[in-house]
Formats: sequence, structure tokens, C-alpha cells
Amino acid sequence: MRTRAHMATVLAAVFVLAACGDAPFDSLGQRSSGWIGEPTVVTTTTVATTVPVVVDATVLKWFNDELGGESLDDPAALKVAVFARRAGDLFIQASRAEIAALLPDIKFPTSTPYLSEYVTSQLVFDERGDLADDPVAAFGIWSSEPYTRSRSVAQMVIMSVSVDPEVAADVASPGADNSCERFADRSTEVCAVATISGRPVWSLEASNGTTMVWYDGQYRYELFGRSYVAPAALQEMVVDLVPLSELGTAPG
Repeated sequence: MRTRAHMATVLAAVFVLAACGDAPFDSLGQRSSGWIGEPTVVTTTTVATTVPVVVDATVLKWFNDELGGESLDDPAALKVAVFARRAGDLFIQASRAEIAALLPDIKFPTSTPYLSEYVTSQLVFDERGDLADDPVAAFGIWSSEPYTRSRSVAQMVIMSVSVDPEVAADVASPGADNSCERFADRSTEVCAVATISGRPVWSLEASNGTTMVWYDGQYRYELFGRSYVAPAALQEMVVDLVPLSELGTAPG
């Protein structure tokens, strides 16, 4: 009897639901679907980016370009004017125009390491006020305004230029021994020689950085890059150089 009564109750409930419409179960689950959302699939796209190795040297700011400007056509008077700036150090700040006037054949790379912004430029004298030979000029390439931060942090590259015509001629002669023996007296961990732009270039590696050495005309160039400077950037600097007098600057 209890079973029959229970079945009767269930059937009565079904009939009541059926009387509510043609599809009484169509809305089943709609309330729950309002707060149990469909799973969201998050997709990400990775875009490959390439960090440049070098920047065009024309974008650099030359820290000393406002110096001087007089006596550019008179080398003797120009040397006196530059030497008068001496403040104890024989590496004396000089503008690009002054260096080009006294060393017409000197060259500068057309590119410098990525993040470089400034260039400092100096002429090197002896105690008598004459230009020295080894080196005769020096350039510093900085990632921030010169002398406002530690050299080891902000001065990325140093390029020194020496007058060395005899060795330069020997290096360029047929059959010259251009092995690492030429720089056996240097304190280096690794030495390698490569031909870049048709000339031998020595790469001297040490714990604090790499020095690239090559000869052009009467000059010996030594390009020192600190350990955090990409070797590829130093090699790129050796590839293409132009006379300093021809190196322009970006407009503005």
C-alpha cells in the first residue's frame, strides 16, 4: 500500500509539470549556466625581437665639439691653443674639428656599440707641448653623459690612435709575419688574427675586455671594449671607418 501511494505521488507530480508547457525541462540548468561560465582558453603570442648590435655613429653627441674653433688653418697656433687647456693630464680635451685639422688622415668608425650616446675626444701631447706619438689621440664612447658615472660602467669603448708608420708599412708588406707574436708582450689570455676589410686585425682578449688592433696608413688603431660589449660590435667598428673630417652628425 505504501509503495502504491508513493508511485501515485510521483505520477501526479509529472502530470503537473506536463501541464506547464510543451517542454517543461528546456530551462533545466539555465540558472546554473549563468554563474558557471564556459572555460576560457588564454592564448599568448610571442613576437621575436632583435636587439641591434651597433648604432650609426652619426647619432652620437660629441662632448667636446664646442671647444676651440679658432686657428684651424694654422697647425702651430692650434697646438698652442689646445695645449693651453692642459690641467695636469697630457690627454687634453679637443674638438673633432681640432683633431681632424692636426691629424688629417685619422679615421673613426661609422658605427658604435648599441646604447652608446656620447664621444669624448682628446689629443695627446708631450711635456714640451708637441703632439705625442703613442698615442696621439684618444676617443671614449659612452652610454651616458661623460664623467657623470664611473668609467667602468658608462665608458663602453676606448679607441686610441698612435703614429707608427714603420710597423704599419711592415704589416702591409707581402709575406709579413702578422701572427700573434707581434703582441707577445701584451698581457692577454687569448690572441687571434683575422682579415677584416682586407687588412689583418688582432683580437687580444683579457679578463676586463677585448682589444682590436689594426693599422691604417701611418696609424695604429687600438679599440678596447669592456667585457660587457658584444665582440660583434667591436668587429663591426673595424669593418668601416671614414676620415674624421667626413663623419657627419644627425640633423637636429
